Amino acid sequence: MKTAILASALLLAIPLSASAAEKDLYGTWKMVSQSQKMLDTGEVRKGRGDAPNGYMTFTSDGRVIGVITSDKRPKPDSVAKMTDQQRIELFNSMNAYAGTFTLEGNKLTRRYDVTHNEVPARAAVGEIKIEGRKLTMVNEPAAATKDGRRVQTTTVWEKVQAPAKK
Repeated sequence: MKTAILASALLLAIPLSASAAEKDLYGTWKMVSQSQKMLDTGEVRKGRGDAPNGYMTFTSDGRVIGVITSDKRPKPDSVAKMTDQQRIELFNSMNAYAGTFTLEGNKLTRRYDVTHNEVPARAAVGEIKIEGRKLTMVNEPAAATKDGRRVQTTTVWEKVQAPAKK
């Protein structure tokens, strides 16, 4: 009887713990590269340039936050001297979001509570592959934040090392 109760308790506890793959996702990731396959032509472009910048963080309570910027952005002298055109270019060369995530097998779904552009499409779904410190994400087709064209985006991330504790 005690064995049956213990086994039942263990079975009930298993779904409450994160899978090994989900635990591997926790932490901060730095963007290495991003490419977009244009669905109408098959052309592949680097949507954020040759050297995009960005970070994405996954937490154990199911939250995700990310900021991505293109490699070529205006460099205003100061906020006071920034032109309206520079503001537009800065806005159009970034992506920022925060929300929740779920991982089912290798299917990652991110649901956004807030985005930089407030576009109503509030979720991103894709397949992920984690190899050591490398995370590759292939999103389902969606409108590109830069120009609205239908693309399939592949992004490669590298896990950020935690700072050494003193």
